Amino acid sequence: MKISDEQWALVRRIVPRTIRSSLHCSIASLNPDGSPHVTPIGSFLPTAKGQGVYFDAFNAQLATNVGRDPRVTILAVDSGVLRWVRSLLAGRFVSPPGIRLVGTVGPQRRSTPQEIQRFHRIVGPLLRTRGGALMWKSLPLVRDVTIERVVPIRMGAMTSGSGPASRPDVMASRTRADT
Repeated sequence: MKISDEQWALVRRIVPRTIRSSLHCSIASLNPDGSPHVTPIGSFLPTAKGQGVYFDAFNAQLATNVGRDPRVTILAVDSGVLRWVRSLLAGRFVSPPGIRLVGTVGPQRRSTPQEIQRFHRIVGPLLRTRGGALMWKSLPLVRDVTIERVVPIRMGAMTSGSGPASRPDVMASRTRADT
């Protein structure tokens, strides 16, 4: 399925907000026995439409799983307190609070200086902390992600009838199981 410009704009808004508010996205992969494995990844970046990268560090099981089966689902939820308080007070989200990105992961490759610099801008002052420097200063490897489907998170009446989540062109791939 082709990803629309509106869907991609939603991805470009929600993913950086997720990294800032939650410090990670969750990436689900499949273990060898078929059971799900969820890994927190603090470095996922959307790039060109339908594409993204994440820095391949601290995730041995995810690396093993995608080496065997590259299919993944990435969950990004904007956990910003002000966004949630405003939405709860208003009784609705103006736009979806999160998204699922369904796709596949490519092989490990060297990261570019531009990818590292872009991620460093997102984490900002956290990079200057001792822990931030330990985790994010050296990011030599990335994996490319090809995104095949964007599924906005639905939260019943809080998301119905408002924003891109209710538009048929954005939600064309949505099924009852996606809620």
